[in-house]
Amino acid sequence: MKQKLFISFSGGKTSAYMSHMLIDEMRHTHDICVLFANTGQEHEKTLEYVRDCDRQYRLGVAWVEAVFDMRKGKGTKHKVVSFETAARKGEPFNEMCKKHGLPNSQFPHCTRELKLYPMWHYLKSIGWKPGSYQTAIGIRADEFDRISSSAKKNNIIYPLVDWGTCKDNVLKWESKQPVRLGIPEHYGNCTWCWKKSFRKLATVANETPAIFDFPKMLESKYKDTGAGFGDRQMFRGKKTVKDIFTIASEPGFQAFKDSFIYWDERLDVGSACGESCEIGADE
Repeated sequence: MKQKLFISFSGGKTSAYMSHMLIDEMRHTHDICVLFANTGQEHEKTLEYVRDCDRQYRLGVAWVEAVFDMRKGKGTKHKVVSFETAARKGEPFNEMCKKHGLPNSQFPHCTRELKLYPMWHYLKSIGWKPGSYQTAIGIRADEFDRISSSAKKNNIIYPLVDWGTCKDNVLKWESKQPVRLGIPEHYGNCTWCWKKSFRKLATVANETPAIFDFPKMLESKYKDTGAGFGDRQMFRGKKTVKDIFTIASEPGFQAFKDSFIYWDERLDVGSACGESCEIGADE
């Protein structure tokens, strides 16, 4: 009987590299399931990249989205979608906030509810029982500190760490590929992600202000939803979308640029967010 391997394809370059290498190496020795979980707030180029990588490298990607039952005690399920039918107006994200409230550093449930749980539910639906498969996560050797402390217990593997793969290796590989992601680092897959630094968020706000229409709507509808202390906000220090635009308009604000090293404790604390959240990472 073949071993089972679940590959979480986040939609980023590192994840594409890992998925391609694992499929090439293990397609004849393992039963492999590659999943992409769409939150409804992915960059359009992320969706195109998942589609194009699937075609180019024959990954067999299944696309899933979270489905929420608003009744207490009812867990997150999944539905199967495609590039054509995938949500693009934040529908899954909105439903998550309706039930669980706004995500933030104290309540970081977006990765769990929008990615991990629907993926698990899909795997159960095809007969893959918990504990019967390994989960491959695209964290690189230069991100070693993001490895989950419960990886062994949860049967999570990090092939790129084992291979010694770093960011430069991934970039060199991508430069030779016919498929390119093409998203600037400060945008990432989730353009307004609350884990980003204020410099990145404010740069996005200046360049493409309409991106913040959706999180602004979430703030207005769900700031008092869910457990916590009331008046919950998503961004660090309980900052709002309005605060992001205030930072962006400050005299002398220096916009984020790729490959430039910044350090301002107020503006530069946050995730690299060059790609997207990984389901088996300690943030």
